[in-house]
Amino acid sequence: MTKEELTKRHPDYDILAPEWLFFIRSYFGGKPYKDGNYLLQHPFESAANYNRRKATSYYYNYCAPIVDIFVSHLFRKKPERDFGSFTLNPLFQSFRIDCDLEGSSIDQFMREAQRLAAIYGRVSIVVDMPPLEPHTVAEAAEADIRPYLTVVTPENLTDWSFARVGSGRLVLDSVKIRETSNTYRVWTRESWELWRIDEKSNEVILISAGEHGLGRVPVVNLYNKRAGTRMHGISDIQDIADINKNIYYLCSDAKELIENCAFPMLAMPYEKGTLDEERQIGPRNILQFDPSEPNSKPFWLEAPHSSLSEIREWVRQDITEIHRIAKMGGVKATEDFSGARSGVALELEYQQLHATLAEKADNIEEAELQIMRLWADWEGEEFDGKIDYPDDFSIRDLDRDLDRAIKSKNAELSSPTFNRELEKKIARLAIPKLNDAKMAKIENEIDEAH
Repeated sequence: MTKEELTKRHPDYDILAPEWLFFIRSYFGGKPYKDGNYLLQHPFESAANYNRRKATSYYYNYCAPIVDIFVSHLFRKKPERDFGSFTLNPLFQSFRIDCDLEGSSIDQFMREAQRLAAIYGRVSIVVDMPPLEPHTVAEAAEADIRPYLTVVTPENLTDWSFARVGSGRLVLDSVKIRETSNTYRVWTRESWELWRIDEKSNEVILISAGEHGLGRVPVVNLYNKRAGTRMHGISDIQDIADINKNIYYLCSDAKELIENCAFPMLAMPYEKGTLDEERQIGPRNILQFDPSEPNSKPFWLEAPHSSLSEIREWVRQDITEIHRIAKMGGVKATEDFSGARSGVALELEYQQLHATLAEKADNIEEAELQIMRLWADWEGEEFDGKIDYPDDFSIRDLDRDLDRAIKSKNAELSSPTFNRELEKKIARLAIPKLNDAKMAKIENEIDEAH
């Protein structure tokens, strides 16, 4: 393999890579975001003033909370997992506790993988096997030699191809993963290769290679939302990140405007024949004008104060749009008492949010099921279990439910059964995190009291 072949990237990669970088910077914010040059330089603004403005800029991060809220809802309830015959497998039990050889349980791993998928739109999960080959199952269990998982973010999966098999189905045929700046791993349906580019000679060296015999590429794609294009998903912040960038830009303008109001720019006539180069305008420069103009006297030029209120209103509108796109207008409505919304509008938005979460849950469920099947393939077995992620994401207000239950209790209905079950519901709503044993004790005490 030549260096050109090894470093060759898929055509879609070059199109999507800047977008992926923008999404991950928008999520983390901080210095990486400032280094992304997302703050535009004004026409005629000096480089020094632009660098100062960029250094003093600040980023209101709306992207991270939205992604985190979605992930929190998805994993609020644990999925129901039936591992079938693997339940008593000691290697599989070790995998459940530490599925990535870095101490992450399968729950923790899938949660973080979904977080990255929500940011990028899609991440890939490699189901790999250590190169050591134990002779017996006991030896494998003692050395903990079993398949493990690795998350590969889109910018590190540089090339891929699909092929149509005999059944007519299109399957992943090969992937190329950049493991370090000069190391690449290539997976096909039957083998793997690890290549390195020598920094001195610039030659391509095959470090190791082998056959895995799985009959498919051991890579599972976890999509946040499918985009209709293979290897491309839709990020939760696809449109929100752009609006957040505009808020970042507007806040910098507002800060600069306040400084300009505090330090107005001096305007004075220039001498004839001296203004022969392009002038840079800014609060620390002098604006010069033609001395032949009427009333050509020096004066201080102040920025218009009215622009601040316009910027503030624009920022508020952007924030509202962010909540609308994220289908979290109901959350915003509870915080913004000045903007009351109808119950029908909020219910419709809750239904949209429910549908979005249900689609995500289906994608996670499918990805985890494929992971389990690949794990079984590495062990020469077949996965006979079942994975079921919750798909009920009704967004309820806990205080509202509790208030309704208490009001029903105060109605003093004559049915002992109704009152007994209502008291149990109030107890569950009032102390939602109480452990099962104590909750069962409370319910028994309620039954005894009636």
